[in-house]
Amino acid sequence: MVGISESIVLDLLYKYGEKAYLVLKTAYELYSVNTVDGRKVLGDFDFKSLVSKLREKGFNYNPNQLLRIMERDFGVIETTYKSSNQRWWRFTDPSVISKALDIYEGKYEDSLDSDPEVTLLKLQVEVVDIDNILNFISELSVKNSLSVSDKSKLKQMLFNDIPIVVKLFKETQNYENFFKDFNSKVRLMFKYLNIVIKKFKGVNIDLDVSEEDHRKDSLARLDMLSSKS
Repeated sequence: MVGISESIVLDLLYKYGEKAYLVLKTAYELYSVNTVDGRKVLGDFDFKSLVSKLREKGFNYNPNQLLRIMERDFGVIETTYKSSNQRWWRFTDPSVISKALDIYEGKYEDSLDSDPEVTLLKLQVEVVDIDNILNFISELSVKNSLSVSDKSKLKQMLFNDIPIVVKLFKETQNYENFFKDFNSKVRLMFKYLNIVIKKFKGVNIDLDVSEEDHRKDSLARLDMLSSKS
């Protein structure tokens, strides 16, 4: 399974609110206990222990549906064992879960936190999911032509997601040392877009040396992603 980012976990938490937070937090606590104790178990946490721990906190809730959403729609957990009377899951990336919970709780602190504006930018960058946008545009850049579906999704992204990315990109220019990864991905995104927009308009293009290099980089990026799947 491809690794997840904090933005995916935060999307889950913001979308499903306090229930998602309590379930995810409690599941992570069970994982931490199992790890510290060195217990030989079938995963990071199990359904029975999770329900029991939630009840100890005064939260009488069946998390079955939410766990299904976490696994199927967000990929933050995956089933490691299932039988008629028990089920175990593991976290796709425990460190990402921990960091996302800290961000959600307002505990995420580092050298940036002395500047509230930078702290806000950091949270916004986490949520915007530049990797997903870049991967999609990268895929389009190596296609010979764009389908109707490709064009529709691209238009939606250009008018909804990318303006937010551009706004963040402008604001993070003053803090380049802290946002090098994000800014480099945005610059790469625009290089791919230069190729994709020509295809969108149906222009028969001869790629110049620079664009051809980016096309090769895009193919290499897709090969790398495929190898991780």
